[in-house]
Amino acid sequence: MAESSGALARSCDRIAWTVEHALAIGLILAILLNFINVVGRYAIGFTLTGGDELEVYVLISIAFLNAAVVSWRRDHLRMDLLVKAAPEALQRVVCVFETVVTLLVTTFVSYYSFVYVQRIFWLGTVSDMAHVPTWIPHSAVFVGFSLMALIALYRGIMLLCRPRRAKP
Repeated sequence: MAESSGALARSCDRIAWTVEHALAIGLILAILLNFINVVGRYAIGFTLTGGDELEVYVLISIAFLNAAVVSWRRDHLRMDLLVKAAPEALQRVVCVFETVVTLLVTTFVSYYSFVYVQRIFWLGTVSDMAHVPTWIPHSAVFVGFSLMALIALYRGIMLLCRPRRAKP
């Protein structure tokens, strides 16, 4: 189990790195699009139709997809000073509770965002200016929360399978 989880963790690290860099490129493209629109608007009176919508969609995708990367790396903000000072048994209980709550919340949001994406997909709605099918940017919420749920499930399994330290 340890070898397979190590290989899985390394694979997930590579995927997180790839997603992070793809999102960085997306951010650069959004900034470039904004720059082109500002210069075009004030210098020659030209703007790219739908550019602002595309920027918002890229930023939404960055927020929700990168949340999964942050969850994988455990880089999210934490208020755990008291937990770290607690006995190891209490730390484990808090960690299990935190993992269960995270799994429940992310699964809930993931499910309902999927229902919403499915509904707007079947309706065939598109954005006003860029004419992008709206299910595409809204899918970022579903994908991000689904990944966070899978990460919480993985962490929970690893937490429960981890042997406890022997007492001295």
